[in-house]
Amino acid sequence: MLSIASDQPVEEAIAQVLSAFMGERAPVYIVGGAVRDHLLGISAIPGWTHAPGAEPSGGSYTLPKQTRIATTDLDLVLEGPVLPLARQVADRLGWAYYPLDKGRDVARLIGKAADGQRIECDAAAMRGDLKTDLLARDFTANALALALSANSSPKLIDICDGIGDIRARRLRRISSDSLRSDPIRLLRAARLAAQLGFGIEQGTRAQIGDCAETVLSVSAERVRHELWKLLDSARPDEAIRELDALGLLVHLLPEVAALQGVTQSSRHHLDAYEHSLLAARYAAELRDWLRGGPAPEDDALTVTLQPWAEPLRAHFSSEIAAGRDRAGWLVWHALLHDTGKADGPDPDARDGEERRGDAGHQTLSARLAGRRVESLRFSRREVLLAERVASMHNAPRRMVTELPQNVERIGARAAFRLFRDAGSVVAGHQFAAGLRSAGMHAPPDGLDVIVQALSDLQATGLAPAPAWARFLKAIEGLFSYAFTLRTERADPLVDGHRLMERLGLRPGPQVGAIMQELAEAQAAGTVSSADEALTLAEELMSKGVE
Repeated sequence: MLSIASDQPVEEAIAQVLSAFMGERAPVYIVGGAVRDHLLGISAIPGWTHAPGAEPSGGSYTLPKQTRIATTDLDLVLEGPVLPLARQVADRLGWAYYPLDKGRDVARLIGKAADGQRIECDAAAMRGDLKTDLLARDFTANALALALSANSSPKLIDICDGIGDIRARRLRRISSDSLRSDPIRLLRAARLAAQLGFGIEQGTRAQIGDCAETVLSVSAERVRHELWKLLDSARPDEAIRELDALGLLVHLLPEVAALQGVTQSSRHHLDAYEHSLLAARYAAELRDWLRGGPAPEDDALTVTLQPWAEPLRAHFSSEIAAGRDRAGWLVWHALLHDTGKADGPDPDARDGEERRGDAGHQTLSARLAGRRVESLRFSRREVLLAERVASMHNAPRRMVTELPQNVERIGARAAFRLFRDAGSVVAGHQFAAGLRSAGMHAPPDGLDVIVQALSDLQATGLAPAPAWARFLKAIEGLFSYAFTLRTERADPLVDGHRLMERLGLRPGPQVGAIMQELAEAQAAGTVSSADEALTLAEELMSKGVE
């Protein structure tokens, strides 16, 4: 992708793209979220300070004393045609250019600042005059415009008291047609309320409830975009409750809605729905810490994680698909991991007994999680990751339960099995088979399984402190293996060809079984040379390993 020169900070990059548009066609109007977030102090529009020209008609608005980082997401409106102008600006600045909607004359420019931040600028042709354009938007807080001209100060335009709603921290529809014209706005209302900490005005709330089912008419890609942002909010559990209160949850994530009232085993203090929401809350804590935010509230958990902070953050900052990192997926894993516990028929389940068994509900949860993620048009890797974590979410707890009382940490052999079984959606079968060293250096999905298990266990109940302490101590062995032994012992000591030659075997299941045993022994450190591995292989063959 083309990008801005690497020595340019965000503020300068934004100022430059605005200047480029203004130099060709003025006025240029910044609209929507960038204006709203500047007034809220969430982010800043470079060059806009509180000045007489920035006051709305009918009164003044005092900006917060401090604003945060410069905005990286701009929506511009200007007189058309826009597409040729946007291409010209992109070429001049070295930004990437995409014709987002040729019919509506909308373009997207994408650049990158010195610190690596992605900057998006959508430029659209004005729909009629400015007032008509603003009244066609969704909520009053988004119907603000900042007029920019080269020779005058920025001027804030507010035609439907959006500033009053921002002051009141209220999300209000512009009109009843605002929601009917585009049902994605029903979901967007819940998302913005979660992100901004706004309440939804009563008339707006009532209309969302009345037409909740129309959200099903929206394309999966648009729903995916809004849901990702909603669950990426600070309190995804509260966001899910809002979706449910608005009547949207049953249409968007029916598997989660179906968990309401589903009882669980005696070790749980909540039903499956409340447990999943609490797990999502803890997952959000971990997500934020992995992104460099504050430590989890549980001090014991922080002590366990801190020694591995750097490699954990490197792993979870990696993106499975553009704009979606592994850390963000932790909340989705928490919400979907127990969906197989819900009552009701499943077309693929043999009978009701499958739901009650531990392995059964994990298998069914994986199936349901995969279907939902796939239906939202996430990438194939993301579908596989959701399935894998759901199918193995109880593995770390089971490993600790099976650990002898006189053993504190999970050993390398058991750790190897977990990471082997989890594999890597990046390396595919190559990692899962464990037959090629390159696969062992791929991002291991076992880490996603382990960290998800932490939020799951936290949400299980008021577990005795010694049991929680034992779990945290035991999984240190998993982290140790992942970040030290796994890479140190990645290359197989012998390959399949040499093994078959030494043992006189033909290709078949027995070779695979012996190779698997050798890999586990290598992981545990009981063999460390090719000769030792071949000696063990001969012993295994004499015992009839198949």
